[in-house]
Amino acid sequence: MLIDRRLVGFGLFLITLGGVMVAVRQGLLGEGVARQAWTLWPVILIGAGLSIVLAGRPGASIGGLVLAVTFGAILGGVAATGVFPGAGVCSDRGRRAAFPDAGGDLGPSARVSIAQDCGDLAVGTVSGSTWSISGESRDGRSPTIDRTTNLLDVTTPDGGPLDLGGGSAWNVVLPRDAELTLQVNVNGGQSRLALDGAHLRSLSIDANAGSIDLDLREAATVGDTAIDVNFGSATIRLPSTGMAGSLSVNAGSAALCLPAGAGIRVRFESVAASNDFAAHGLVETNGVWETPGFATATVRIDLRADGNAGSLSLDPARTCAG
Repeated sequence: MLIDRRLVGFGLFLITLGGVMVAVRQGLLGEGVARQAWTLWPVILIGAGLSIVLAGRPGASIGGLVLAVTFGAILGGVAATGVFPGAGVCSDRGRRAAFPDAGGDLGPSARVSIAQDCGDLAVGTVSGSTWSISGESRDGRSPTIDRTTNLLDVTTPDGGPLDLGGGSAWNVVLPRDAELTLQVNVNGGQSRLALDGAHLRSLSIDANAGSIDLDLREAATVGDTAIDVNFGSATIRLPSTGMAGSLSVNAGSAALCLPAGAGIRVRFESVAASNDFAAHGLVETNGVWETPGFATATVRIDLRADGNAGSLSLDPARTCAG
């Protein structure tokens, strides 16, 4: 039987990638170790060298297998922790200068869009109709803000094609009295959204190449929700009022923290992705995982989820304890 060596290499890559992410999520591998996975990059040179030296000779595939495992370990560490080579550019507090505070009022219903590149983002809430933005950036420049009574649009200022806005830190406070259509797009860095008391008509989050902590436990209402995690990690603390929505995890990991006594149903499609649903008592039928008694649960979480070279876990103690 002939074995396609390219598929063997790809298989080892996926096994290593998924294995590292699962090991971090289950506490078998410390995050500190996983964050340093990128330092294995010299092994890539070794693998490439072996491929050249052994080309056309017995053992020629060794170099490719070394490359597959090394890439899998590096990308697995990156995806599990949301820490990337050079991530200090996004979190270099030594280079920050405060920018002028901004604020205003929103009407009873408003659309809020926050788009930040390569920085740290904290979003909170306050009683009333007032919003505010404060923080720091590398050169003291404020984010670009477009505002009306029913619109708040906050974006990283355009500094040219090579300027990613590295080193910015935004503190955004949103009003609890307004019904919000909230859209957040973050690229790199670390983000935390604590939406206590928020009235969310809908929530859309696109997190790329970083880590995000979304806390919906005390949200007043949560409408349709869509969360995309690409090449990073997410912790999602689900609301005690229940919710429905979608979750996509691509080359990354996500932890779902359930309210006490909640029932969950997940329609899960995956390609080289892992989950621990069975370990939490969920039963699978035709690709749908469900808590026994879901239909009669007081709080119901109903998700459509897909994973590609990623991991999805329920209530990991180390992650959900906070």
